Amino acid sequence: MNARDVKKAVVLAAGFGTRLRPLTLVEPKPLLPMWGVPMLERIILMLESWGVEEIAVNAHWQAEKIREYVFKRRGTAKVTVADEPEILGTGGVLNPLRGFLGAEPFWLVNGDIVVDGLDPQSVADAYSLSGGFAGCWISEAFGPRTVEADYAGRICNWKSDFPGDGGTYTYCGLALLGPQVLDFVAPQGFSTIVQAYERAMMEQGRFVVGADPDGAYWADCGTLESYLEAHSALDPDRFEENPNVLFPGVKLLDSSDLAGCVVTGGLVGGAFERAALVGVDQIGNARLSALAEAIGWNPEDVAAEFMGARGSDREFWRFVHGDDRAIAILYDDEKRPENARYAHHARLLEKAGVPVPRVLADLPEEKALALEDLGGESLEERASAKGANIAKLYAPVVSALRTFHERGVELALEESADALEPAFGPDLYAWERDLFETYCVKGRYGYDAMPEAVRADLEAVAAELTRQRPVLVHRDFQSSNVLFRPGGSFAFIDFQGMRLGAAAYDLASLLYDPYVPMDEKTRLALARAYPVPAFAFGAVQRLVQALGAFGRLEAAGQPQFARHVPRALENLLAAADEAGLDALGGFAEDLIAKEQIRLGRMHHAHHHEDDEEA
Repeated sequence: MNARDVKKAVVLAAGFGTRLRPLTLVEPKPLLPMWGVPMLERIILMLESWGVEEIAVNAHWQAEKIREYVFKRRGTAKVTVADEPEILGTGGVLNPLRGFLGAEPFWLVNGDIVVDGLDPQSVADAYSLSGGFAGCWISEAFGPRTVEADYAGRICNWKSDFPGDGGTYTYCGLALLGPQVLDFVAPQGFSTIVQAYERAMMEQGRFVVGADPDGAYWADCGTLESYLEAHSALDPDRFEENPNVLFPGVKLLDSSDLAGCVVTGGLVGGAFERAALVGVDQIGNARLSALAEAIGWNPEDVAAEFMGARGSDREFWRFVHGDDRAIAILYDDEKRPENARYAHHARLLEKAGVPVPRVLADLPEEKALALEDLGGESLEERASAKGANIAKLYAPVVSALRTFHERGVELALEESADALEPAFGPDLYAWERDLFETYCVKGRYGYDAMPEAVRADLEAVAAELTRQRPVLVHRDFQSSNVLFRPGGSFAFIDFQGMRLGAAAYDLASLLYDPYVPMDEKTRLALARAYPVPAFAFGAVQRLVQALGAFGRLEAAGQPQFARHVPRALENLLAAADEAGLDALGGFAEDLIAKEQIRLGRMHHAHHHEDDEEA
């Protein structure tokens, strides 16, 4: 098979580009430039150089931009866009194109890969070795290497259990397919081309043959890091001179210091490293534009860095306007009414003398809020640094917490009852207890139910805390919610859920925080600086809540929180002993033992995998 005899191709350009957001909010990933040339254009030019005359490009996410680009371009091939109102997958995409494809072999190419120096004849030869079924480009030099091939190049496993081992390759998103492949594509709905390959292998013993040619470069630009690395690989001298990707129209101040950044718009000053900044006016989000205007900034001059969405129904952005910064928050208050109270609470706490971020703009109708950008370094990060002086770091924070409680409650009681979340009491303490039982006791450790003696201890804790004089409590006063400004002063964040309750809950949240190791001597010294009644009981309640929350987050697909469980259990044991809760203390010891067994099994499993790979 001569590669130049292939006259048709399908280019896949319908993906969402989720990992490259916010860049893909500005442009669909195939239109992101690679040294000024869109990745899709590079693929089309490559196919044209191979002699391809007709190309179909599928499109879903920002399809109108793909369509507009294809309509305007001029080249040797006829290029059309196949709209996908619903994602069909890399196999399903071929169904509506059956008439276009006919009975001849065709190229199937990902539209968001970067290719350089590939000889198509190597893939065409693999196609011939497959008996005219399918040949594809595979690489042992690039990517995750999740595909297994035998000595003849026949691919026998598309999802290796041992990625990176000998005999594994990366599928590089380019294949030459014979018309017979269409017989194995599911006739409707979503499907992948790999499913078609696997079906052909099982039903008729047809194999895809891979080619790994020398001298070819491949990159899947699915992340900011890989996008930048591809720029460096294609032109290392140019990238070394300026290791950034700047779109036309970007304005940089003399104060700007960028390293490994992609910037699509706005006026940018200051230092950024490995960041993606997009122009607010380019995103097309009216709420963000309105927020920029409310601060007093022209949206055309504002760049924004996406900082992530939270389970609290909030989305965070960092606004950049020259050397000025702001944190933009878009929120939903339907499920979480407290999100709409942030600005009110910030003003109340500021009046009370509590360190909080300044409110720069508040648009309740837009459900949008802008706050002072504190810089981002948390108490957790500072306290976890090697050689950190925990007592010195925490002492002023404890003092500010006291102001929060004592002065804050005076102002809060002047407000209407619905200005705060429902106060701590038996119902909320029971909810936290149930969270612990469901996601920790049962979910993590397999108990049928919490032992009755332990339940009695926890009910006694709730009763004792309910008897305490209520103050204004933060509700989630942990080290990650104390942020430091570059100058050294700090402020509290995430206080939207504040309510009346026992002071011990907040102080224990800070001093028994599982995120930061703290020795007992330091903890007691800090507690003496702000003596609160029922301190150990507050610690028990908060740690029970935290363990339940860690379990729920892990179950929801956030396993990183599980690493805090061992310290939380150790702290729970210490707090139970301090409170004189024998049943709970004994139960905590049992849970610690079970956790050690879990960790031991995981450690053994990792070693077993290493042995097999060796």
